[in-house]
Amino acid sequence: MRALLCVLLLATATCAQESRPVVATREGLLRGVVGRSAGGAVFYSFKGIPYAKPPVGPLRFQPPQRHPGWSGVTDALEHNNKCLQIDFFKNMTLQGDEDCLFANVYTPQLPKLKGEVGGLPVMVWIHGGGFFFGDGNTEYYGPNYFMDEAVVLVTLNYRLGPFGFFTTHDKHASGNYGLLDQVLLLEWVRDNIASFGGDPNSVTIFGESAGGACVSLLVLSPLSRGLIHHAISQSGTSFANFAASGRRKNSAQQFAKLLNCTNDDVGEMVECVRNAPAPKLIEAIQSVGLVTPLVFLPRVDREAEAPLLPTDIRIILEKGTFNKIPWMNGIMEEECAGTLMMGWMYNETLMSGLSSGDHDAWLRLADLAEDDILDCGASAEEAVVKIRDFYTKDGPISSDNLLPIARVVGDRMFVAPMSEETRLASAYTPVYKFVLNHRGPGRLTVASLLGIPQLRDLEHLGVSHGEDILYLFRNAEMVIPPAGSPANSMIRFMVGLWTSFARTGRPSSQVFDMPDWPIFTEQSQKHMNLNSQPTVGERLYEDRAQFWQSIPVNEPWRRSGTEGTEAWQTTSDHSCPSDAVQRP
Repeated sequence: MRALLCVLLLATATCAQESRPVVATREGLLRGVVGRSAGGAVFYSFKGIPYAKPPVGPLRFQPPQRHPGWSGVTDALEHNNKCLQIDFFKNMTLQGDEDCLFANVYTPQLPKLKGEVGGLPVMVWIHGGGFFFGDGNTEYYGPNYFMDEAVVLVTLNYRLGPFGFFTTHDKHASGNYGLLDQVLLLEWVRDNIASFGGDPNSVTIFGESAGGACVSLLVLSPLSRGLIHHAISQSGTSFANFAASGRRKNSAQQFAKLLNCTNDDVGEMVECVRNAPAPKLIEAIQSVGLVTPLVFLPRVDREAEAPLLPTDIRIILEKGTFNKIPWMNGIMEEECAGTLMMGWMYNETLMSGLSSGDHDAWLRLADLAEDDILDCGASAEEAVVKIRDFYTKDGPISSDNLLPIARVVGDRMFVAPMSEETRLASAYTPVYKFVLNHRGPGRLTVASLLGIPQLRDLEHLGVSHGEDILYLFRNAEMVIPPAGSPANSMIRFMVGLWTSFARTGRPSSQVFDMPDWPIFTEQSQKHMNLNSQPTVGERLYEDRAQFWQSIPVNEPWRRSGTEGTEAWQTTSDHSCPSDAVQRP
C-alpha cells in the first residue's frame, strides 16, 4: 500500500509539472501552460516573457537593453502588454503600453520533461501592421497549426510608430528602435531557446507586410549575423515604399511642434519629446492624421553607434555584404485587391478623379504626390499619363473595373521592390520565390474573416494581402477546419512548406503533388505557384515590374549602379531644388 501511494504521489507531481511546466532561462524561471495543437497534440506555451528592460523614461528612443532578470518563478500564462498604438481593428482606439517588449514561446517538447537530445528548428515570427500597429499575440497568430510540426515558434512585440521609429536623421535620434528590439529578441533566443527544446543554431525568421520588410532588413543587417539561419519575407521587402525607401518627411520637427517641443537645438528637442507623456505622442499623431506607414520608418542609420543599416540597402544587396542564408521571398496574387483598396473604394471624390483621369488623383494612387519622390528634373505629368495608360488599356476605372486600382498600388508597393530585391539577392544566396494564388476549394479570405460584404465582392479579383497568414496561424475568430477538408489541406500544405524550409533551407511538401522548387536566378527567374495544384512558373509579373523601372521614382529599388545610389542616399535631405521636378 505504501509503495502504491508513492507511485500515485509521483504520478500526481509529474502531471502537475507537465500541466504547469517550469523552464529556466538566463533571466529566471518561467511557468507555462499546456495547450493543444490543431491536430490534438500537446504543446507547451509560455506567454508574456520580458526580453528587454521597459523602454521608458531615458530609454525611450534608445536601443533596447537586456532584461536584468527576476527572482523566483514568473508566470508566463497570459500575454502581457502590446505596444502603444491606435488599433485599426478595434475601432481606432488607443491600445497597449510603452512597456511592451514581451515574447511568446510555443514548443511541442521540453528537454527536462522528455529528455530529448538536440533541439528543434526555431521559427521567429515578426508581425506586420505598417510599423505602427499590431502585436505577436494569439488573437491573430495562434500557434496551433505550427504545433503539429516539430518546430519551436517564437512571436514578439516590438516598438511601433514614434516609439519605434522616431528619428531626427542624426545621432540625437537615429531611429530603428523597433528593429533593434527584434535583434535583441534574437539574442535572447540564442541564449535561451535550448531550454524550450529549440536549436539556437537553426533559427528562421519570417514575417508578413511590415514584418516581411523587417525580415529583409534583418537579413541585410550586420547586427543579426550569426543569429539567423533562414528567412521568409512575405509581402514585404527592405526598400518598399512603406519600409526603408530612403524617403525623408522631416516629420520629427512637425511632431515635436505638436508636443510643444519646438527648439533650434535638436538635442534639446529630442529630450523634450522623450519626456512627454506616452499617450500625448499618440494624440499628437492623431491630431494631424499622421497615423500612416510613411511617417516614421526604418532607415539607413549610419550615424548610430551600432548601425542596423550602415549603408544604403541597394549597395548592400549589390555587393553581397548581407547574411547569405537561404531566403524565401514572395507575394500574394493581387496584393491590393482587398483591405488595402478599401480606402479608395469609399472615397467618392478620389474614385471620380481616377475614373475621369484626374492628374492629382492618379498621383496619389501611385504614391507619387510628394515633391521629392521623382528624380530631379522628371515630369510628374508624364509619369501620371504613362501609368494611367498602362493600367487602363482594358478600360477606365469604374465600380465594375477595380483591378487597375489594385494593380497600381500593389505593383508600386510590392511587385516592383520584391522583384528587384530577389534579383539582387539571388546573385549571392539561394532565393526561393513564390506567389500565393489559391482560389479553389478551401480558400481562406480576410473578407470572410472580417465579415465585410464589400470585401467579399472583391474576392474574385484574386488572392489579396494577408491571406497567407490565415493558412499559417490560427485566428481567434476562426474555427479550425476539420481534418480532410480542403481548407485543412491548404493549411497543412503551407505550414509544411514553411517548416520544411526551417528544417532544411529548402521548401517542400508531401500534402499535394508538388514539383521540386527551383532556386530563383536572374537567368531563369523561376517561382512556385502556391495553391492546391502547385506548379513552377517563371518571370512573375515581369512586364509590370519592368514598367515601374521606367517610372523615375527616386527610391533605391529602382536605382542602378552603386555610385549613383550612394550619392543619392548620402545627400542630407533626399531632395531636389524646388523647381527641379516638373509639375503642372
